[in-house]
Amino acid sequence: MTAAESPIVPVKFEAPRAIEPEDQARADYYALLANLFYRAPDARLLQAIAIAEPPSGVLAPAWQRLADASNVVPEDAVHEEYDAVFVGVGKPPVMLYGSFYMAGFMMEKPLAALRQDLGELGFVRAESVREPEDHLAAICDVMRAMILGDLENKPQPVEAQKAFFLTHVKPWIFDCVAAISAYHQANFYKHVAGFAKSFFEVEIEAFEIE
Repeated sequence: MTAAESPIVPVKFEAPRAIEPEDQARADYYALLANLFYRAPDARLLQAIAIAEPPSGVLAPAWQRLADASNVVPEDAVHEEYDAVFVGVGKPPVMLYGSFYMAGFMMEKPLAALRQDLGELGFVRAESVREPEDHLAAICDVMRAMILGDLENKPQPVEAQKAFFLTHVKPWIFDCVAAISAYHQANFYKHVAGFAKSFFEVEIEAFEIE
C-alpha cells in the first residue's frame, strides 16, 4: 500500500509493533475521519488540523481546504453544523450509514453481512455503543484497527483489508460523501467530505495494484 505522509493530529494511534510508515499514515487518516464523523471536532482538534504539515501528492489540495476551514470555523459553529447535517429532527438530513446507501433503508441485509464479517474478524460492538456498525465512523475505525492491530492481534493482511473495504466501504462511500458535500448546511463538513473522497480514491487505487 502507498499513502502520503500523515498529519500529526491528536487522534493518532501508534501501532503496538513496528509498522511501515505508509500504513501508519493510512491508519492516522482513518482515525481522523472516524473522529470527525463520530462527533464534531473540538477546538484542539481543529487547531491541530489547521497547523499540521500537509501531505504531499494527490491528497494535498483537499487537505489544504480542510486545514483552511479548520483554521477559521469556531468550535460552537461546527457543533451546530454537525447537528444540523447529521442529527436533525427525526430523520437526519444526511445519513452516515452504509445500509441506507446500499439498500435504501437502515438495518438491512448489508448491515447483517457486515456484522457477520466483523464477527469473523474478531470485532464486537460494545454494549455502550448505540450506533449500528455500518456508521461511517465505525467503519473507519475498523479499517484503522485492521491496519494497526493491537497488543494481542497482528494487523490484518492487505488482502483482508482489501476484501473488507471493497465489500463494506466502496459500494456506498462516494454516495455518502457526495450527499454531505451537496447539503446546503454543510460548510465545514463539505471539506471533510472532500478530503474523505480523495483519501478513499487513493485507497482504491492502492488496493487495485496489490
